[in-house]
Amino acid sequence: MDFTVRKLTPNVGAEISGLDLRQPLDPATMAEVRKVWLDNVVVVIPEQPIDDEQQIAFSRQVGALELINMSALQMPGRPEIYGATNLDENDELMPPDHPVMQVNHDNRKWHSDSSFKHVPAMASLLHARIVPPVGGDTAYANMAAAYEALADDMKAKLEGLVAVHNFYWSRRNVKVTAFTQAETSALPPTRHPVVRRHPETGRRALYVGSHTESIEGMEWDEGRALIDGLIEHATQPEFVYQHAWRVGDLVWWDNRAALHCGMPFDITRHKRRLHRTTVAGTGPTL
Repeated sequence: MDFTVRKLTPNVGAEISGLDLRQPLDPATMAEVRKVWLDNVVVVIPEQPIDDEQQIAFSRQVGALELINMSALQMPGRPEIYGATNLDENDELMPPDHPVMQVNHDNRKWHSDSSFKHVPAMASLLHARIVPPVGGDTAYANMAAAYEALADDMKAKLEGLVAVHNFYWSRRNVKVTAFTQAETSALPPTRHPVVRRHPETGRRALYVGSHTESIEGMEWDEGRALIDGLIEHATQPEFVYQHAWRVGDLVWWDNRAALHCGMPFDITRHKRRLHRTTVAGTGPTL
């Protein structure tokens, strides 16, 4: 299948045109598309009128899927789909104090999906079904490019450091009532290196975000200053692509080399529904 590629920024993001994801891609095309994704960290595939089953099928061409083991966040009957939305099952606006809205609010912090899991996610694929007329963009940062831009003394300082990631640290400022006790207990804090070597490209990338709570062996304040400083460095404009959603867009990013965050919009007036599939990682980082 023929397709065209357009770079979106010098450091992150490419748009692929000419694909139809309603049918599986042949192996040769999928291999070429995957290379574009690995090279650019984030890929935008516009104009895809796909349903959940077709999104799941394409995502499985990338790898085995994580299940969304949080009943309040998964689509009914679709544990493979996370609903990034301010809408209920009837596509009506949820009130701002709804527990799911409280959880989703912190998606506006820079994070890597499932970094709070012992085996973190490889990739995420987000498909736009309903988009607001203003706002609601998603921004992506290339953590490999950000690492390469660090001074040599900072790279040496980060060598061998291990961070603690915790889902409930990133949600510490909201009253979370959306999860059962069993769901909460299933997500204890976990450990990952501050700098990861990408298993497919070999590039080294920073691996810190809003789920990162502390640095092992450092005093709390020193560790927090390092985490926050690295996130601030990595999310400078030269490392970031900000995507303005259109209905039918599918954005596919590499959680091993990217942070992302949602941009605000008027959740009390405008509807937004995006469906995310998450490709599981292949093993622990340590």
